[in-house]
Amino acid sequence: MSTSARRALQVLDYLSVNERGTFTLSELARALKISPGSMFAILQVMAEGGYVSRHPRHKTYTLGPAVAAAGHAASVAHPVIELARAEMINLAAVTGHECSGTVLVGKDVLCIAVEGKPTGFPVELAPGQRVPLLPPLGQPFMAWMPPAELEDWIATIPSDLQKRVADYIKSHGPIVKQRGYSIGIEILSATRPDVTRELAERPNDPRVREAFLQQFFERQDNFAVREFDANSDYIVGNIAAPVFDPDGRVVFSLTMAHIGRLRGSEIPAAAQPVSASAQLLTRQIGGRTPTPGWNRSRDRFNGSHTDTRYPLHESNRQEVKR
Repeated sequence: MSTSARRALQVLDYLSVNERGTFTLSELARALKISPGSMFAILQVMAEGGYVSRHPRHKTYTLGPAVAAAGHAASVAHPVIELARAEMINLAAVTGHECSGTVLVGKDVLCIAVEGKPTGFPVELAPGQRVPLLPPLGQPFMAWMPPAELEDWIATIPSDLQKRVADYIKSHGPIVKQRGYSIGIEILSATRPDVTRELAERPNDPRVREAFLQQFFERQDNFAVREFDANSDYIVGNIAAPVFDPDGRVVFSLTMAHIGRLRGSEIPAAAQPVSASAQLLTRQIGGRTPTPGWNRSRDRFNGSHTDTRYPLHESNRQEVKR
């Protein structure tokens, strides 16, 4: 992709995330680390196409009407998005939890919508925001990703962390598939939200990406739990379930956030509403849940084969007592 095209997409992403804001040329150039001269040329072309609007008196920029037309066309082409938004509103009303929906765009996780009454917890992803697909974000996409795509994705991660990511997927992916949903433990840390926010603001910054991954592996025992003790307490941060298309691919991830303290024995019941909503959406778009072993023949990451580059090792049983 050319530099100009990439920068124009950065402008669209930034204005989408900050949809209620208006920004001067200087503010956009500073936020996106693009020179004012280059930003002027980009905004001029985008304004001519209607993708940004320039206020004649204040000289500020907002999203243009062409984006609304593109959004309408996209909702027609991807019916799961509008169906999911309605289901998220219903799920949030029934459970009392915030709900978010994400899709996989390239190797990025893009937040489509957040619904429900705010809980007082910080929302790590806002509508329109994207972050790279990195553990522990986007577990449903990782768990059901076809083997060849999974291998290509791992190759984009810093080389010194590739084996650790592959081992994580080998040990946790089958558990997510077996349950039918992923579970994230709430991280009561002052530093993780800062790194997550940085990642959302600068998703292509190699330094931030590596810092996020390093932080995940340093604290993996705290929130990457494979087995839950029925009599132990956990602070559940989120439960996410996949929506499948007719080819059995994950096209949407439905997440219920900031669930709170639960006994291990209570987690399956807490996951039931979001799982049911995801299954309903799968049925509404004519999707199908992949059968066990559907991609096992060439899957070097599911533990059924020994891979010389990423050898599988037996992980210790992880329990978090709170």
